[in-house]
Amino acid sequence: MKPFLLLPALALLALSAPALAQDAAVSPWSKSTHSSLRLIAGATAPSGKQRVGIEIAMAPGYKTYWRSPGDAGVPPVFDWSGSENVGGLDVRWPTPERFEDGNGYSVGYVGEVVVPVSVQPVDPQKPVTLVLKLDYAVCEKICIPAKGEARLWLEPGVTSVTSPLLESFEARVPAQVKLGPRKEKLSILDVKPEEQGLDAGVRVTLQVPPEGIVDDIFVEGPGMWSFGKPAIIPQPDGTLSAFVKINDRPKGASGPIPFIVTVRGKPAAIETRLELDIPVAKP
Repeated sequence: MKPFLLLPALALLALSAPALAQDAAVSPWSKSTHSSLRLIAGATAPSGKQRVGIEIAMAPGYKTYWRSPGDAGVPPVFDWSGSENVGGLDVRWPTPERFEDGNGYSVGYVGEVVVPVSVQPVDPQKPVTLVLKLDYAVCEKICIPAKGEARLWLEPGVTSVTSPLLESFEARVPAQVKLGPRKEKLSILDVKPEEQGLDAGVRVTLQVPPEGIVDDIFVEGPGMWSFGKPAIIPQPDGTLSAFVKINDRPKGASGPIPFIVTVRGKPAAIETRLELDIPVAKP
């Protein structure tokens, strides 16, 4: 009789296994005053990298910031130093939105965001332990510093854990593109330095498909570069031309400078990385 008694127990264990696997793919919430964060995992990428997301949930009316937070924002600071079997991390930012603040503009996310991260194990045959310490800020009318810590164990090899939430934010990560037209897609045709009177800036030329929309353009440079809100003007040839003013720059910065240009729009956001030969600032 004993072998027959084992069958219900084994069946119960088999039924509970998927739930246990799903629980293992999400870390506990790390709570702050007006926000909480946790790590969530998705299926292993075809490249063998582990797919993870940093989920930040905020109280109604609160926002947090992008990697380039704008005039008044505070960028998040990641500390992964406690992780094990991690050879590389690639943080992939979803397209942000711009907010008008009292002293200018800030850039970030409202309510909830999941920041996707690609994790390259040192040894793919061994488990990965991700340990994140995050310093960030959440703001309603004033900014409040926040801290969070999360730990997530990732099993070795290929996993088929699904996370619709992570996948939805992965879809919001801008596509990496080169300068030039793309058939029936939003395209960045040209980016060049330009001066308008006393204002130095960057001229961005875009091609937009018939049903496409450009909502915003973000320009980033290394260090203390700061750019304004773009002035976007339709052109007779059907393109869009945008002038993005340089608000601030590192002292003496000139010559070939690496920049990132991100276009928020439809059918999908895009991003390009390039060097521009920036002239010396006028006195």
